[in-house]
Formats: sequence, C-alpha cells, structure tokens
Amino acid sequence: MTKKLFYITSEMDPFASVSSLSDLSVQVPLGLQEKGNDVRCLMPKYGFISERKYILREVIRLKEILFNFDDTDYLCSAKSAFLPKSRLQVYFLEQENIFGELNNLLYKAKNGRFLTDNDQRFAFYSLAAIKMLPNLFWYPNVIICSGWTSALIPMLINKLAKNDKDLTKIKTVYIANSLNKDVIFDPSNLGFNKETFSPLKSLNLNQIGCMYADKTIIVNGEEKVSSKLMKLKVFKDAKNCSVVDLNYEEKMDYSPLLDAIENGIKKI
Repeated sequence: MTKKLFYITSEMDPFASVSSLSDLSVQVPLGLQEKGNDVRCLMPKYGFISERKYILREVIRLKEILFNFDDTDYLCSAKSAFLPKSRLQVYFLEQENIFGELNNLLYKAKNGRFLTDNDQRFAFYSLAAIKMLPNLFWYPNVIICSGWTSALIPMLINKLAKNDKDLTKIKTVYIANSLNKDVIFDPSNLGFNKETFSPLKSLNLNQIGCMYADKTIIVNGEEKVSSKLMKLKVFKDAKNCSVVDLNYEEKMDYSPLLDAIENGIKKI
C-alpha cells in the first residue's frame, strides 16, 4: 500500500553536501519513491543555494508558516523544487536569521570548529518541519528523520500530539549514521521551557532521536556507531532498533537500508 513519507534532512546533493548524509538523503528517498510511495523531502534553504540554478518556486500556501520558538514569534516560508533529473519533490525551509548566513560547511565555522548554536538551529528546524504540515495540507503517515539534525522530531511529535489530533497518527523513523558527540542538547536555550526534559540533559541530539522514534535504524558505514549507541540504553524498545551495514564505495548499494526502512514501517 502506498505510504505518504516525509523525508527530513539537512543535506542533499547537489544542493548542499558536506558528508555522506548528502548522498544517502538522495538515494534513499528516490528508492522509496521507486517502490511506489508518495515521498516528499525537506531541507533548509541555506543562503548559498541558487534559486535560479535549481528552479526553486514559491508555494503560496507555504509563504507564511507562523510559530513560536524560544518565546519568539517566527515567520518562515518554504519553496519547492525537484531533485535534478528526477520527480522527487524537495521543499526548502526559509528563515534568513537561522539558515541564511551559514557557509557551505553547514555545521562548522571556517576554522573547522562546530558551531555552538547547532542544537538551537536544528531544534528550530525540527519544530518548523512539524509546524509547516497544516500549511502543506498533507499529513504524512511516516516522518523519516535522517541524521542528528532532525533528531528532535520524534520527541516533538510525541509532545505536540497531545494537543493536536492531526499528529497522533504520524509515526517516526530515525536514521542514525553518526555519533556527533559535539552537538549536546541543552534544553535551557531551546525554547521548550514548558516541557520537562530532565532525562535528556546529558544526551546529544543523536541519542534523543533513538530514544523517541517509533523505529530506529543505525547505519554503520564510514563510522561504526551501532555498538556504541546500543550500549547507551536510550531506546524506547530495543526490538524497534535495526542495524544496517553499508560499504561506502564509489557506487553505493543502499538496498539493505531501504529494506530496513520498509520493514520498519510495516511494523509501526
């Protein structure tokens, strides 16, 4: 049966690429689309992405996405394009103050150091990905969170669904392909003051994704992360966690990951 899948990432080749995530975030949604699913993708609109080159178009219903974050009211918008040489739809979330000034290293300054506000930036992004759904007039069956930059989405769905019935049927799949110990979750500066996050204070964003997702898939590739993550005991249910080994080569075979995602979706 066709599923509506919302694939959330921070990199997609050729729009933005600093790691293996950029290729994974192209081949996996393309593979899921080829299997007959209704797949749409979301990534940030970084300032260096050329709207003319990639033919980004305005979407009237996505011109005003309003929500509150860190006691501040934000206005976002989103443009739409197709992944080059495909019919895979990609939305680009725009918020100049959050994403506009980032260089093409995305998560790091030009000196190579991780940006100190990465947790706040991608917490904002995770919340915005959910808040845009009413404007989109399209609620997915499953949100696939690709990597630590979308790791807070499963937790936010869990929290926000208590007051929003449209979110109650959405399931989440979290793909963990790195440890990213540099990105620590600090709830005191993330705009979620009214919620209780005491169990999460010592965790990084990657671990939080594993904790709250309905299905977690750990990808061993360039970095062998499964043994370290499995020892952390942060999973909602260890039975809902799968490990996929990928050999990073010039021509990647993502079929084991696609199979794991499809099998996981059937069980949640």
